[in-house]
Amino acid sequence: MAHYKLILAYDGTNYNGFQRQAIKTSVQATFEEALRRLGWQGRAIMPSGRTDSGVHAKGQVVSFNFDWNHPDYALQNALNAFLPADIAVQSVKQVAAYFHPRYDALSRQYRYQLYWQSARDPLRDRFAWRLERKPELSRMQAAANDLLGEHDFIAFGKALKEDATTRRRIFSADWVEEKDGMSFTIVGNAFLYHMVRRIVYVLVRIGLGELPVETVRLGLETGSTGIVSLAPARGLCLEAVTFNEDK
Repeated sequence: MAHYKLILAYDGTNYNGFQRQAIKTSVQATFEEALRRLGWQGRAIMPSGRTDSGVHAKGQVVSFNFDWNHPDYALQNALNAFLPADIAVQSVKQVAAYFHPRYDALSRQYRYQLYWQSARDPLRDRFAWRLERKPELSRMQAAANDLLGEHDFIAFGKALKEDATTRRRIFSADWVEEKDGMSFTIVGNAFLYHMVRRIVYVLVRIGLGELPVETVRLGLETGSTGIVSLAPARGLCLEAVTFNEDK
């Protein structure tokens, strides 16, 4: 029985998040169904983390035990043959039995995309947040710099377990202007529930001049920004999860 590590990419538009749910379609349940068609009899795969309903990924990591008497590339090809077009295995490798994609992860990288124009663009709206006007990048970057380091991020999210810590460490948080749009890349050791989307919403409002640049710093200091709104899920993508073996 080998222990496998897979990297999954998916368009989250048609899924109610990654985690398996009782009656709603999820990425996890869809992937496990494909795996069972190959003879897998496990209870559940282990992911590096959960993504919200509508959030995308190109670097989600999962692991599971499986008695597969064929090469790793054959497992990738077989799974992709059974998976729908909006989910695909990017790589497969055998790892140590003790590997855990969540607890062994050193960092996670998310990317958020937005653009601005008066009319919606159906070809971009699936993967980006449309704004009516251009926000000021320098204001958003100045506020994003306050995220760096270790803080209590209770103002921007909540822990999945009631007694869990809300302290997280952010290694980088950068806005980049692109053609007719911007992207925000944030890397941290872990993230709270809704943390990235709430951060992006606050930063965009700062960029639009609707909030002061100090909002992020004050939120970290006081534990609240007074804002509960989130940036739309469609603009967010889990890009990568890193482990010791990647260094």
